[in-house]
Amino acid sequence: MTNVLLVEEDDPEIARIIKYYLGQSESYQVDWVRDAQQAWVAARGGYDVILLDIMLPDMDGISLCGQLREWYHCPILFISCLGDSETIIRALERGGDDYIVKPFDNDVLHARIQANLRRARLEAEAVPGSGFSCAYFSLDAQNHILHKDGRNIQLVSMESRLLAFFMQNPHQYFSAAELYKIIWGKQSYGDNRTVTVHIYNLRKKLEDDPPNPRFLKNVWGKGYCFDPNGGGE
Repeated sequence: MTNVLLVEEDDPEIARIIKYYLGQSESYQVDWVRDAQQAWVAARGGYDVILLDIMLPDMDGISLCGQLREWYHCPILFISCLGDSETIIRALERGGDDYIVKPFDNDVLHARIQANLRRARLEAEAVPGSGFSCAYFSLDAQNHILHKDGRNIQLVSMESRLLAFFMQNPHQYFSAAELYKIIWGKQSYGDNRTVTVHIYNLRKKLEDDPPNPRFLKNVWGKGYCFDPNGGGE
């Protein structure tokens, strides 16, 4: 049984549809709350996944996500009518694992939930202390810490997973859709903004000049590629 906490007040009709749709499957148990205070109290009961809207009456969902991330490590998927890049970036920076823009197909929601649950299970099964390194930095994938220039830089879990994958596959090109399928475990269904935002955030921590990346490059027509030499020979 997958226990889902649905935090939604802005669009109760969508909340009812989600609750009904997921509830049709015996594999889901959905609890619906309407504000941040109720969500904070409910989350103590432990959930496998949290579906979180941004427009809540007592606190915006992005701030709530940041608070929840201090205590809970289950996948958090944003569901929102706000589809601008700035909002998506802030949501993922504060600890969101995925972002789905309303309106969406409920089958896509189910697929995204399952993909993030698989990713969470794989993380839990990861070998402790697993690490990767190149000449310029190293990654503690278990603790999501980038060691660079004598500093320890904290990454969110998906940034760490992306960087670990790139470091394992240097000089190879991957499209955003391919990365979503590999890292999140499911087709992106045409919405690749989750990938591009995580890479954008990762570059801010990894690169000295993020707009002109040396390590994590994007070549038109080919995709993203990791260069462990930073453009050198």
